[in-house]
Amino acid sequence: MTQDNVELVRRSFQALANGDFEAAFADHAPDTEWRTASDEPDSQTYPGIEGLWRLVATLAEPWDNRFDGSVQLEELQPRGPWVIVPWRGRLHGRGSGLELEVYETCAVLVRAGKIARVEEYRTTEEALEAVRGRG
Repeated sequence: MTQDNVELVRRSFQALANGDFEAAFADHAPDTEWRTASDEPDSQTYPGIEGLWRLVATLAEPWDNRFDGSVQLEELQPRGPWVIVPWRGRLHGRGSGLELEVYETCAVLVRAGKIARVEEYRTTEEALEAVRGRG
């Protein structure tokens, strides 16, 4: 089951990185939740598939290339029902032309073959600590 979870999450996140939102969201449970990093100015939880559509709209807004494959997944790490997803990307500001190197890690909970929750963290260590002991 652990390898199945890793492949499910990899498929969904790769589709998201490439802008194929229908494919990415197909792997989420209807009541999925995505919580953005707590240190973001507008940190919040996006509930359900409808919430995921709102999330990608806000993510795409300031960047020219947010969903064109510029984000690369690093080695996914299974932790029980959770999959740790470190990623990096080089993003370009839509208006400013600013180039920014971004590193983040998501902790992804898989339940009954679907993504039930995504939590964003700045580092892999923070994500690992957050899921330690959570099943």
